[in-house]
Amino acid sequence: MNSQSAVFRLMYEDVIWYFVKLMLLFITVPLTIVWIIAGLVFNLDRETLAAISGPAYFFIAGFGLFGFKSLFPITIGMGSTREQFLKAYYSVGIGGVIFSVLCLNVCQYALVTIYQWNSVEAGILHAGRLFLDEYDFLDYLWIDLMVGIASFSLTFFGNAIFYRVGFIRCVIMLMIVTVVGIFLYYGGVISALSDSMSDIKMSAMAIVSCVGAVSLAALFATYPMLRHAPLHPMPRKG
Repeated sequence: MNSQSAVFRLMYEDVIWYFVKLMLLFITVPLTIVWIIAGLVFNLDRETLAAISGPAYFFIAGFGLFGFKSLFPITIGMGSTREQFLKAYYSVGIGGVIFSVLCLNVCQYALVTIYQWNSVEAGILHAGRLFLDEYDFLDYLWIDLMVGIASFSLTFFGNAIFYRVGFIRCVIMLMIVTVVGIFLYYGGVISALSDSMSDIKMSAMAIVSCVGAVSLAALFATYPMLRHAPLHPMPRKG
């Protein structure tokens, strides 16, 4: 087994353990069963929203935050290159997100269907409720997928910046962004930009697709940041 195959195998096994065993089998599936039983036993009304997607988003963001730090020194120590690691991390990580979101939506579909069969009025807590009046499996799946990719990508993007520049420089950068934001807000630039954006007519699916595309661009922007990264992050006081 060469180094490229070894890093993919290590990443694959970690993703299977993290997403399939921990997230799906230990949390999402039992949570779905609990909500099904609660809905049938207590005949939950329309004010109730069954929430099973929260842990999935938490785990997806967690992989963007902790997956890199835990696997990076191991794979480099096994002889793989940084480029091989990053390619494996992007592909296996996105694959894990897609698989997790698909399984999550199958659980949500089962929950909604069983509620409908038994005249339970409760709905599900989902970002799609902001855009759509009625539940639709494919639309909800797409929204979940874009939100999942955004959670993974943006978390990893922030983690990569922190890894490379360290805590002190991150604080300085955050303060600069905050100061610029204050001047832009009270200078009327943000409100003017918001008004311009509101004039653009876009469907809900187009909006979430744009969010997913921007998030993927942020994810791949970490490649030049990390392709020569040291084995350990910038010291806290660096």
